[in-house]
Amino acid sequence: MDICRAAITAVSSAFAGSVGGSGAVAPWGMCGGIIAGWTAETISDGMFDGALAGLLGGVATMVLLGAFSAARTVLTTADVGTGGFVGAYTSVVVGLMIIPTFAVEGVVIGPLSRYVKASLG
Repeated sequence: MDICRAAITAVSSAFAGSVGGSGAVAPWGMCGGIIAGWTAETISDGMFDGALAGLLGGVATMVLLGAFSAARTVLTTADVGTGGFVGAYTSVVVGLMIIPTFAVEGVVIGPLSRYVKASLG
């Protein structure tokens, strides 16, 4: 189930990043935390599952944004070597920025989501 949450987080954030740039990616880590917390049994499970969904979503986002960046560069410059370099550079930068952000967002939002679900009924 964590792979599903991570996939939803990764696809939504990669789409936001490809449309709005890497700055638009940061808030999408909350998506995995909300889903993980809502489906968790306890608040501590929501915290762990949110962190795991954020971590996996961050790694998948890094891979997807690197691939999108490389493909865009290859289509623009018609040079595979440059596309590979730009894709690798983008992956490193996004990885350093997004993976910890997504994990922290999942840790914070997961238990809050579980708490809201318990409060609603």
